[in-house]
Amino acid sequence: MVTFRHCLLLILAAPAMAEEVLNAYNTYLSQPFVLDKGGLAADVVTYLNSKLKGRYQFALQTMPRERLNTTVIHQPDFKGIVLFMSPRFVGDINKTRYRWSIPLMEDANAVLSHPARKVEYTGPDSLKGKLFAGVLGHRYVDLDDRFGKDIQREDVASELANLHKVAARRCDVTITPQTIYRYLVNQHGLQNRLYVSARPHISFSRHILAARHEDKMVAALDEVLLASKADPAWQTILAKYSIQ
Repeated sequence: MVTFRHCLLLILAAPAMAEEVLNAYNTYLSQPFVLDKGGLAADVVTYLNSKLKGRYQFALQTMPRERLNTTVIHQPDFKGIVLFMSPRFVGDINKTRYRWSIPLMEDANAVLSHPARKVEYTGPDSLKGKLFAGVLGHRYVDLDDRFGKDIQREDVASELANLHKVAARRCDVTITPQTIYRYLVNQHGLQNRLYVSARPHISFSRHILAARHEDKMVAALDEVLLASKADPAWQTILAKYSIQ
């Protein structure tokens, strides 16, 4: 016979369920982060939810970086998390403005040009006088203060559009994360139409960003990410999108 005491013990023993579903923001609108059915961002959110076991529950919310900058992370007490971010991308090198998880994955920015007009990146000066293809709302470390001066910049909405612009010689150079570049060139037959500089623009870790006060939530995320390094399910996700 199930008594009230037994029911109470079962309730107390059950894992605490998330009080609300929080947004997991993704600002990468291109493949492989977003595909017609799913994509890397969706797979990461599904993975986090499965491992958090109800402590927190996230729903993917994809939006342009410019919108995120002006409507979400400028608020010191914003709710939810932002995926795939680096402190360099949001001017938080010292990690004092936001709460940061341990690394989600490693990445680097590939510097891409046309094979007939190769650009070997050695620093910002190597782009002097070039027409740079950028993504609207994106910041480029060590280059932002040069745009509009000795480096001209034209923005579009996606990395793929920029790859096509450089391949067609309508811009001199662009910078695209390797996670995106490796996937796009294979999917769109651009392997022989773009030159990759031997030196990347920068190498960096991607993290999960949250509001400064979210110590408990980020600690829970860190537990998941630390365990993911030896988790075959996580390695399957990385391999699916050619992430090294």
